[in-house]
Amino acid sequence: MWLLLALLGNFILAVVAVMDKFILTKSVPKPAVFVFYSTVFAMPLFLFVPFGVAFPAVAVDWLIFLISGVFFSIGLWAMYIGFQESEISHVGPLVGAATSFFVIFLSRFFLSEILTTIKIIAIFVLILGSLAISFEKSKEHNGWHKGMLWGVLSGLFFAISHVAAKYAYDKYGFYTGFIWTKSAIGLVGLAMLFLPSIRDSLKINKNHSADKKGFLPLVLADKVLGIAGVVLIQYAFAIGSVSLVNALAGVQYALLIILIALLSKFYPKLFRENYTGIEIFQEAASVIIIGIGLSIMVFS
Repeated sequence: MWLLLALLGNFILAVVAVMDKFILTKSVPKPAVFVFYSTVFAMPLFLFVPFGVAFPAVAVDWLIFLISGVFFSIGLWAMYIGFQESEISHVGPLVGAATSFFVIFLSRFFLSEILTTIKIIAIFVLILGSLAISFEKSKEHNGWHKGMLWGVLSGLFFAISHVAAKYAYDKYGFYTGFIWTKSAIGLVGLAMLFLPSIRDSLKINKNHSADKKGFLPLVLADKVLGIAGVVLIQYAFAIGSVSLVNALAGVQYALLIILIALLSKFYPKLFRENYTGIEIFQEAASVIIIGIGLSIMVFS
């Protein structure tokens, strides 16, 4: 069951990633502003606290909940900067590969998670496929660049968040762990209101009111889909292996390649990324590698 949930969640998040890039390009020039919109929507989760949510008995667990939420938010910020510095079809897979790599070691050290040899092979094949997609050779970039560094940092922050969340799910169950770790994300959004740039972005003046009216529903739709994808992935974390579930992000980026290629071909005015001949071969090979890794995981 965890495998199906993870695959469905990654499909949804592939759609969300395309929407994120569109919003960052067309509507929100500052990644920090988009992080605010991505985190503040978690605040209503506090309303669920009176309905069966357990309270931790030790202070260190409160800290772990906070770490999960804060590092997830920082990971978003680093990822959005990477999206602006490069193309999402390259930085996105790098974020997934880096997250999977760091999760393997963090989960082994902090969660004592031990995997079979064949599962480890499947994870590294999926990581290899994601890394192959991330290598960029275009007019703007050739190989590694600043946007990719932000992608690696984002992967580290997401890995810390995921491992902390898995600890919460194992100790308190999915419902309690999810409410506390994701409510912490909402606290980050609330804290960001103290930043002048965030407050200024919320002021709707007469010259931009029309743009704002079109922009807010798009962000709302993006966040609703994002929440659905996150819930599915997080529940898969709770009932499965955090390392295995996270490695399936490679499938998300294979789907992302297909979505971007279709949009660039048929709706270039809405969304477009340019591909060189080398990039087409590279990304096709990457999809095949990811497919092999997925097959190993499913049939092992």
